[in-house]
This record gives sequence, structure tokens and C-alpha cells, in this order.
Amino acid sequence: MFNSDNVAVYVFGSLAAMGGFCVGYDIGIISSVMTMTSYVNEFLTPNNDYRSALLVALMLLTATLSGLHSGPLCDRISRKYTIVVGSITFSLGCLLETIGTNFVMMLMGRLFVGLGQGYMTNAIPLYHSEIAPPKIRGRLITLFSVASSIGTVVGYFVTFGTMNMTSDWSWRLPFLIHLVVCLMVMLAYFLPFSPRWLIDVGRHDEARAVLSDLMRCPPEDPKIQAEFDALVTEIEMERTYGVRSYLECFKGTNLRRTMYALFVGNGAAFTGTSAISYYSPQIMAQAGLSDVGVSLVASGASNIVALIFTLFTLAFIDHIGRKFNLASGAFVMGATMYVCGALFQTYYTVIDDQGDYGLDNTNARNTVIAFVFLFQAAYAWSWGPTGYIYPSEILNQRTRSRGIGLAYGLNWAISIFMTFVMPIFMNNTVFGGYYLFAGTCTVLFIGTFFLPETQKLSLHEVDLLFQDPSPTFGKQDVDETALPQDKVQL
Repeated sequence: MFNSDNVAVYVFGSLAAMGGFCVGYDIGIISSVMTMTSYVNEFLTPNNDYRSALLVALMLLTATLSGLHSGPLCDRISRKYTIVVGSITFSLGCLLETIGTNFVMMLMGRLFVGLGQGYMTNAIPLYHSEIAPPKIRGRLITLFSVASSIGTVVGYFVTFGTMNMTSDWSWRLPFLIHLVVCLMVMLAYFLPFSPRWLIDVGRHDEARAVLSDLMRCPPEDPKIQAEFDALVTEIEMERTYGVRSYLECFKGTNLRRTMYALFVGNGAAFTGTSAISYYSPQIMAQAGLSDVGVSLVASGASNIVALIFTLFTLAFIDHIGRKFNLASGAFVMGATMYVCGALFQTYYTVIDDQGDYGLDNTNARNTVIAFVFLFQAAYAWSWGPTGYIYPSEILNQRTRSRGIGLAYGLNWAISIFMTFVMPIFMNNTVFGGYYLFAGTCTVLFIGTFFLPETQKLSLHEVDLLFQDPSPTFGKQDVDETALPQDKVQL
């Protein structure tokens, strides 16, 4: 699994993946903070449900905007500097959250946090995809999801540790810790540039030096020269098409590639995972865990399960293939949501003399909690990490940054809808949201069978796939033996 020749790639990839920790930590703390009495009284009263939905939805809106802007920005200032920009805006948002004194100030903090998340979520997988050889590319991009899962777990248990503090430090301290972590991500400044980006902007000597560092060979080694020549040839050919634009993503064979990227990238949002993650404590409470502390522990435990399954993906994604991974995840997620919806529809009622609502059947309650765990595990195994891997692989160098901007940027936009409607469902039909997510997961399961497989192919070989005019392309796996053997490794 581990090859010492790739040690530099892993080191650089791990440093870049720190941004994923920031993204995950935010999910972990905000869902818990919004259940704390001092925070609710300070910022969410009156109209608790709609203010909390607004804080989440507007963060997702700015994440959408920065996600769409990240494509041109990555091409202009580089992948690594876009990560640094994301760290700066993220840090500003955390600062406003830490010192916030009113709802408007907190809202502004969430807006800047969204900007940071949009830049990081797009630039980091893009950077990973361009420094990794094909045999470990899936694993390297999964580092972002692993770091995000770790951040979510840490965030949950930080807030669990501060929730009993009597002062407003119960929620300010988690935000302050977040600020420190975001500032640390600025270390991305010391990462090497993507060799593909360096060649694209004409900095050839630097590109050779980076290839030498990544492949652990002297610059004069024939492998370095062969890799460099292949990348130059590929990128120079793409330059002949003129000025880049988002419109180009929908022309010629790029259309199919963009549609595949949008299906997988946006499909991750259609699973409903954002809503389940942000409102996990409330879901646990509706299932019958009325004690806030217990519901937070259950939410944190579900994220530990998610982390474990993300680690499984890290270990096996480059062996099992992208299609099986996506199909198995969609199937399990859809099944769990159908079951949860049916149980809430059947057993949700008044459960005590105080008029509190929940599941009046112990077996139903335990099943819902277990299936929420299973849902998050399935997402962490499949659409969570592979939703970043596949778009990064399927697009060519010329459209990759903008195509990823569309795939991940629109992902945030879809999450706005999914997250905004969840509290409405929870306060009205209760079970409706689960049926909605079950239906979308069913569509995703069917759609995965029409995707081409990209496992173990170099980015250059993926380009060759789309030179095939066969009308049946995309309905069958790729025969790797039919591809040329003079591979471009990155």
C-alpha cells in the first residue's frame, strides 16, 4: 500500500489536507453550538428554527459563490495560493464568530466561513489530483475527507466538553480553537506548486524541480524528462483551443465529462448528508434522546463511525474502483432513509406528560439511531470522499479547475436547499425529509451504472477515453489493456 517513492506526495498532500480539518471541525461545532442554551438565547431567539436555518443556508450561499470563483482563481494564482486565500477568509469568519455580540455579527462570520470553505473544498482536491501518480490518486484525494471526518469528531467532543460552562465561553472557546486551526492552514504557502499549473503558466524549470521532488529522482533522470515532455505536449495542445471559459466545459466531449463530474459532485449534496450532519443532535432528540448531552454524545459517536469508514475508503479506494464505491454507498443510504422515514411516520407521537414528542417504541428509536449511524458510515465510505475524487479525475487539464468549481460550487448550492428544508420537515411532517433523501439516493444508485471507470488511469489516459466516438461509451468499464503503455503519471 505504501511506497517510499511516494513519501513526498503524501507529505505535501497531508499538509494541504489540513484545510479539510477546518471544514469538518466547523460542521462538528456549529451543529452542537446551536443547541447550547446561552447561544440560543443570545442569537437565535426569537424564531429559533428560521434563524438557525439562515445561519447555515447563508454560509452555504457564500461557499457556492467562492466555489464557482475558485476555478478561475486556481488558474490565475495557483492551487496552493487559493488554499491560502481560503484560510484567510475562513480565519476572518472564525474571528467574527469568536467575538460576536449580536446576530448580524454572527451572520457575517458565517458568511466568511462559507467563503473559506468554498475555496478550500475546491482547491485542495484539485491540488491532490495533480501531484499524485494514478495508483494512489484516489487515496491522496481521500486525505481531504479523512481530515474533514477527524475535524468533525474533534468539533463534536470539544463542544461536548464546553457545553456545561456557565459563561458564553461554552460556544466562544470552540470558535477560538477553530480560528487557531485555520491560521495554521496558511502553512500551505510552503507547499510546492502543482507541476501541471507551473507548465501551464510557462514556468518550466520550476515544474522540473517539483517533479523531481515528487518522484524523488534527480532532475536529469530520464523519468523526469519523459514526464515533463508528456505534460508539456498535453498542455500545449490544450492551449490551441484559445481562452478558457466556463462555457467550454459544455462543448464537444467536454460536455460528457462535465456532466459526469456534476452528477457525482452534486450527487454528494443530494444524499442529504449536510442536513443530517448539521441537525444530527436535533434528530437524535426527536428519536427520543431528550437529554442534550446524550444526544451530542450519540451525534459524536456517529461521526466516529463515519471517520472509521472514511479510513476504509482511504485504504481500499484504489483497489475497488469508483463505480462500485458510489453504487454501494447510494444503495445503503437510500435504504436507511426509507426505514427511518417509515419509523418516524409510524411511531412519532407525544411521549411524556410535558407534551414532548418522540418515538414511543424503544425498538423504533434504537433502529433510527442505528440507521443514522449507518447512513453516515455509508456516505463516509462512498459519496463523501469519491465525490471529490471522481470530478478531479474525469475532467481534462484545460477545464479541470472550472469544472471542479461547478461540481463543488453547485454542491454547496444544493446543500442550501437540503439544509434549509430539513428543520421545516422536522417541525411538520418529521418523516418527509427522510423520504426525500431516500428518493434522491435511489436516483444516484441508478445513475452510477452509466459512469465510466477511472480507477488507476493516469489523467492523460482519462483524456484518451473521451477520444472514443463509440455511442456505447460510459456504459461499460474501461479495458486498461487497450490503452497506451507510455503513461503520463500525474
